[in-house]
Amino acid sequence: MFAHWNGTNPEEIASMLKNMETENSELVKITNRGIKVWPNGFEETFCTDHWRCRFQAKEGKEFSKDEIHALMHNSLGADVDIIKTENLYHLNVKRSFSLGQGQ
Repeated sequence: MFAHWNGTNPEEIASMLKNMETENSELVKITNRGIKVWPNGFEETFCTDHWRCRFQAKEGKEFSKDEIHALMHNSLGADVDIIKTENLYHLNVKRSFSLGQGQ
């Protein structure tokens, strides 16, 4: 999911995004301008207002399309402006998306 947020502190937006998590999903990474900023990012990274937020299934859980809807719904209560989503798929049991920096 991509979020628009004017702040600059990745820990702050991570706290907001973690409020969106569902029983089956969790926030695993945030990038900004292609650089991993959470968790364990570098404080000096220049961040813009465009944040890529990767949610994945929790260990042993399924991530269905219902999870996407739940995350979008939860974004309203978390005061997170989701501006775009990209679904990550496994095709024929093979990952069909690129892992991000640090994954």
